[in-house]
Amino acid sequence: MKNVKLSRVALVALLASAAWMTVVPAQAQPMMGDYGMHGGATSHHERMTKYAEKRQADLKAKLHLTAAQEPAWNSFVQAMKPPAKPVAQPLDRDALAKLPTPERIEKMNAQHEANFAAMQTQMKQRGEAAKQFYAQLTAEQQKVFDAETVPQGHPMMGPGRKGRPD
Repeated sequence: MKNVKLSRVALVALLASAAWMTVVPAQAQPMMGDYGMHGGATSHHERMTKYAEKRQADLKAKLHLTAAQEPAWNSFVQAMKPPAKPVAQPLDRDALAKLPTPERIEKMNAQHEANFAAMQTQMKQRGEAAKQFYAQLTAEQQKVFDAETVPQGHPMMGPGRKGRPD
């Protein structure tokens, strides 16, 4: 008698969990919206690109650039654009899975160092472009540039943000 009750409880639990497993993925998909694995990165990139372009246009308007300063501005804006392909290269997870742990750790460390070096190089290039542009500005324009380019954190989170992307 006890075994029959236990079997029924186990069967009911198994059926309930199977039903749960079929319902959960179906409901999770639509809730992900733009931030799902497919399309989320693209739409986020597009929003951030539009936000950066708006900030650059606002900065340019506030600086009241002369015609002689336009080439320096164009060089600055070009240097600030994100690269066409990501600076950091992703790990080849399939290849890493085939390696023993010590070799996998070494490979991951080497990739991290290469990615970090590439990002540092890009940051230095952007810094140099900003310095070159800054040198072309008048003292009054430099004050405006200083005030407008103070890091504010992520534009969509946290206190101190200057505004949200449209």
